[in-house]
Amino acid sequence: MRWRPLGVTLAATAALIALPAAHPSAGAAEIPLSQGKSATASSVENAGTAAGKAVDGDTGTRWSSAAADDQWLRVDLGVTASVTRVELDWEAAYGKDYKVQISGDGTSWTDLKSVTGSDGGADTLDVSGRGRYVRMLG
Repeated sequence: MRWRPLGVTLAATAALIALPAAHPSAGAAEIPLSQGKSATASSVENAGTAAGKAVDGDTGTRWSSAAADDQWLRVDLGVTASVTRVELDWEAAYGKDYKVQISGDGTSWTDLKSVTGSDGGADTLDVSGRGRYVRMLG
């Protein structure tokens, strides 16, 4: 399968995983499990778009990869958690085909969702998995 170059990819606004630790009260915003967690990536476009910018909770920052195929962003949730939804907020450059994966050890990955033909923008994916690490591979 050929992956579209990601270039400027994951925006920080949606983070990688949007799942509340507990059900919020009516009207309260959900805080993503990934917010403020450790993030690593296969590459970064420049120092201002480091992996951690994807999960910092600031809508004005973002992670951007090198403009090449087979890029990934990995978030360490810090503890094993149930993941039921993943939200990606793509910018002008986006992954047309990508996978969202989960892992207990950061080495062996299980696909939660494979996306083909994405048109960018906001992608909200219903998934079901349990692990400590979540990765977008595109």
